[in-house]
Parts: sequence; structure tokens; C-alpha cells
Amino acid sequence: MRALIGSWLAAEEVPEPSGVGPCADEDGGGALPVPPATGAEVAEAARRLALRGFDGSPSAAPPALSALAEALVVDEHPSAVHWTAPERADAVRWVALLVHRFGEDGVQELVAELSR
Repeated sequence: MRALIGSWLAAEEVPEPSGVGPCADEDGGGALPVPPATGAEVAEAARRLALRGFDGSPSAAPPALSALAEALVVDEHPSAVHWTAPERADAVRWVALLVHRFGEDGVQELVAELSR
């Protein structure tokens, strides 16, 4: 799966994060099965998970992963439509690093953490 997504991303220019995606409507209702939360809460949970077992300062995730994290995780959060631009950017940053370090398992752990 990673190789397939990587090949798609390598084959095209990846745009900068653009805002809330199509699965989150004005009332929330994104596709992630999690309760409402602020962008800061999501970013903090992703940061904790991304940095576990890590010594030192992490480097940023590859830019292509930021677009992937935004589209498949951040935009799918039911509260994303209500977050400020800085909250969204912070959530994207940490979710991308989480995906970079732990792949789909990291996303599943984030969903479990946010569901508590």
C-alpha cells in the first residue's frame, strides 16, 4: 500500500494544504469515527504518538506526506471545519510525522486515542 501511494505522489506535483476537504461538512461529520475535538487537541495527540520512543528533535515529514495526512486524516475529522488555519497546519504537521514514522498503524492509534 505504501509503495502504491508513494508512486502516485511521485508521479504528480503535490499542492500545498488547501483547507477542509469534501468529507467534512459545515456541521462537522467527517469520516473519522471520533468525537468532536479542537485542532490543538488533535495535534497534541498526534504529537505525543509521533514522538514516542524518539530521542532528539524530529525532522519534518516529507512534503508529500503532509498532503496525504491532510486529505486522509485531518480533513476527515468531524471538527476540522471549525479549526483555525494555524490549528490545521499544526495537526497536519504532526499527523504527517506520525504517518512517516508509523504508517497506517499510527493513524489507527491516533483514532483510538481521539476516541477515548
